[in-house]
Amino acid sequence: MKYHDVSEARSLPGLRLVLTAHVPGPWGESAKAIFHYKDIPYTPVAQYAAKSNDDLVAWTGIRNAPNAMYEDEPPRTGWYEILMLAERLAPTPALLPPTSEDRALVLGISAEICSEWGWGWARRAMMGTPYAGTPDPARVASLSKPPWQPEDIARMRAGYSQSVGGPADAPARCADILRMLAARLHRQKAAGSPYLVGETLTACDIYWAVFSMALEPLPHAVNPMPDWMRMSYDMIGPVIAAAKDPILLAHRDRVYARHLSLPLDF
Repeated sequence: MKYHDVSEARSLPGLRLVLTAHVPGPWGESAKAIFHYKDIPYTPVAQYAAKSNDDLVAWTGIRNAPNAMYEDEPPRTGWYEILMLAERLAPTPALLPPTSEDRALVLGISAEICSEWGWGWARRAMMGTPYAGTPDPARVASLSKPPWQPEDIARMRAGYSQSVGGPADAPARCADILRMLAARLHRQKAAGSPYLVGETLTACDIYWAVFSMALEPLPHAVNPMPDWMRMSYDMIGPVIAAAKDPILLAHRDRVYARHLSLPLDF
């Protein structure tokens, strides 16, 4: 993907989407998938993982990505705020149901995937710790190295707020979310629907399709993520592995085939 520098993007009109350059971060990929599904054009703007991104902070007040800047409106960084912007810019096809009960269900499932101490947050908390398992030394030796120094990692970790759980609690939290999602998909399948809520695609289907990469990434041919990142995503540990129902990845594959696009471009 071709990115614009902040110095170029801040004077451009329309929607600017700040993304972590050249890595498929799930929050950023979800925003891209939602805008793609709704056919909303945007200008990609580079944010660099674990770096200070001083120019971005000067523009938006925020170092992290994703970050949606629409015209002269305030920045939107959370998954919910970005989703609501997309719903406003392109009301159809809608990703939120019209009824309050179904809408609450979609947003609640989305929160379990995207929000603090949801699936993505808990998986991130356990990556690189013993709770994700022991890496294969031969695989580690073959990896390219992340372009970060120890001080970069410390800065990145400091940028995330403390959550209610930590690495030791993360596998059980992740497994509980997987069991919830799998149970819903099995009930929906029995009722004749391939989606998590109702009869049509909603936001939570897209969020799970994207965030499921942290359960099992799509193959390199369609998801050419850095090898060090793929190993981190592959290492799920025994607790999560026991909750890994095939219907979870079948849902992901169906959503990408019917509604999104491959290969991923980041």
